[in-house]
Amino acid sequence: MKRNLLMRFSLAAALIVIMAAGCINSGSQQTPAPPPQETEAPPAETETAAPVQETEAPPAETEAPVAEETGVPQEDKLLVIAADASFEEKWNPFIVESAYDHLVIDQIFVPILQINDRNEAVPYGGSVTSQSNDDGTVLYTVTVNQGMTFTNGDPVTIDDYIYSLYVRADPSYTGAAGSLLGAFIEGLENYYYDDINYESRLAEMEAEADAKYTTENISLEDFIIYAQGTNLDGWWDGDPAGDAGGVTWSEYAEGEGFGEQLAAIDSADAAAMLALIAEIEWTNYRDAYDTYNWFLDKMKSEYALGGLEDGVDVPEISGITRIDDYTCTVKYTQVDIYGDRGLGTQNASGNLVPKDYYGAFEKGDVSNILSNMLPVGSGPYKWEGFEDNIATCTANNDFFLGQPKIGTVRWQYVPTSEHITALASGMVDISNPTGNQSNVVELEALPQIRVDFVDNAGYGYMAMNTQRVPLLVRKGFWSLMNRAPSVDAYYGPIAQVIERPMTTTLAEYPQGATQYYPYSKDEALRYFNEAGYTQQDGKLADADGNQLVLNCYIGGEGEGDHPAYAMLVQAAEDMKELGGEIQIQDVQFNVLQGAMNDGTADAWIMAWGSVYDCDKSSQFRSTGSQNRYRFSDSKMDQLLDQIVQTIDLDARRALVAEMLDYAMDQCLELPLYQRKNLLAYNIETVDTSTIPVATTAADYQNVLWQLDLVQK
Repeated sequence: MKRNLLMRFSLAAALIVIMAAGCINSGSQQTPAPPPQETEAPPAETETAAPVQETEAPPAETEAPVAEETGVPQEDKLLVIAADASFEEKWNPFIVESAYDHLVIDQIFVPILQINDRNEAVPYGGSVTSQSNDDGTVLYTVTVNQGMTFTNGDPVTIDDYIYSLYVRADPSYTGAAGSLLGAFIEGLENYYYDDINYESRLAEMEAEADAKYTTENISLEDFIIYAQGTNLDGWWDGDPAGDAGGVTWSEYAEGEGFGEQLAAIDSADAAAMLALIAEIEWTNYRDAYDTYNWFLDKMKSEYALGGLEDGVDVPEISGITRIDDYTCTVKYTQVDIYGDRGLGTQNASGNLVPKDYYGAFEKGDVSNILSNMLPVGSGPYKWEGFEDNIATCTANNDFFLGQPKIGTVRWQYVPTSEHITALASGMVDISNPTGNQSNVVELEALPQIRVDFVDNAGYGYMAMNTQRVPLLVRKGFWSLMNRAPSVDAYYGPIAQVIERPMTTTLAEYPQGATQYYPYSKDEALRYFNEAGYTQQDGKLADADGNQLVLNCYIGGEGEGDHPAYAMLVQAAEDMKELGGEIQIQDVQFNVLQGAMNDGTADAWIMAWGSVYDCDKSSQFRSTGSQNRYRFSDSKMDQLLDQIVQTIDLDARRALVAEMLDYAMDQCLELPLYQRKNLLAYNIETVDTSTIPVATTAADYQNVLWQLDLVQK
């Protein structure tokens, strides 16, 4: 089957193509709560917010003490913050995704609500309140503060907030942060599909997909269309004469018994060769592809955009009502435990984005908005530029909470292995060194460095591409992962192995969860045997003699500097002993993210950060904006729907436990560790009296505008 070809040849060239897939709803709904951010190391989550929560209470005490004036002019003060991975350079609030880009963007834009040190969504650029109605609907009232301005001088009004909602609701929106589609907002689907009666058309499309595009009944002609549209799930490299892990595509065709068809085409013609390979896959291995959902999503997208060809039939979202210059209401059709966060927080729908600056758009085309990489917001800092892996911002002296004390802030990429040296030398002022044992010892020996230990808002994990790797092979692969020795050797007492893919700081994390895939070469071999691989002449191969080969990407900067690297090396040795191969791709973060996004990675090791609730919809839902596992499953979608509508904590815990067990069974994420973050400051340059006490949910970044430097 196709996965065998992939594992044989391991077409794992890391194409740095960061493509954000649009979120097309397949009938069920989800709340676009703030998506977590991905990093090379692990972040955490905390207790969920109440379902219909008042958010007009005063912000919690996250503000740092106000420093004495140092006598140095603000414009001459420079703060340098280290970022431990290269930037994606998505300087746009609608498409920003990487945690490292967020370091910058989150200082430029102000959301309606901010997460405080107790993981509460509290008023910031405005407020969100809610009213539950007898018919089960919920009416949210969103306000923006009066008197705020953007850094281009425009006043901030509710129109800017509504503008951001409509950008995210547009059928052409492809931002990785997540489409508004899926929220329980009244009239949202009618607007997206530009059709008052969209339900009947969706039912027709589902029936058509079931009749024509399942792997049991798809025609060769349609399968070739699928192959061309997906490059066969990303493993076709576009070069008909290319080397496919030791053999050419022509040799592959010959080996599959298609020599006669090969002779009838020009083998140098990429389109002809792809069509031939598609015919081979359709003939022998089409059950390995998810053609049904690809065609269904394609039809839905075409339907949404095609509905605009005869003009706009549904010009507005009925559930969004402008009240005055500073107020609007948003009507939800049912209770959603994350409604306020989905509407108000950073990187959800809450950012205040200047409508006049980013520009008006016609429904069906927001491309000009998404391509604008010169951000303008109303936050404490304003964009200056990006050069030589350094992002620079300067103070917004009209910031509504006060003038920042430091005139210029730079976020500079510093390799993980060089953070402590950069701190000690004064090259950077603030850093988040990797929290391993040796770094802790080294930092404690430096008197000019202060270190804070903070429970991380996330966790480390290994993920699998379910379209490239069959389930039984995934289970065998995970059975080779000896997690504890690797994590313990790297982190020591500041991290622990976890058993489910969710941070342990959340109230919903299943207490007492046990190991799902114990480390066992015998068990791994059993799974591989069940998948059709047997040991033949020293090789673990299928019935055709094709060796089992998998690639796995890890962000160890080419130096193995990662808590899971030792685990992966041991797994590769074990796999070799069994007769297979694991190809370790130890790369920089942007290369890893590129391979993960474009589908060339079989497996990868990453971490989630800035995750403060138990909703895994953006990752595990069939149409989730961060579903790089290529996983589509109605049972998972139903569980995710139930979770966000379940107010009772004990009932929600039970649903979350069931959902996480199912994710483990399907091998989506193998949890690796929960750790503490290190925040390190050079006290010779940073006035530590202005640094707040850091918690899992909030740290100095929440009040960066209040930080000051020591007097020289």
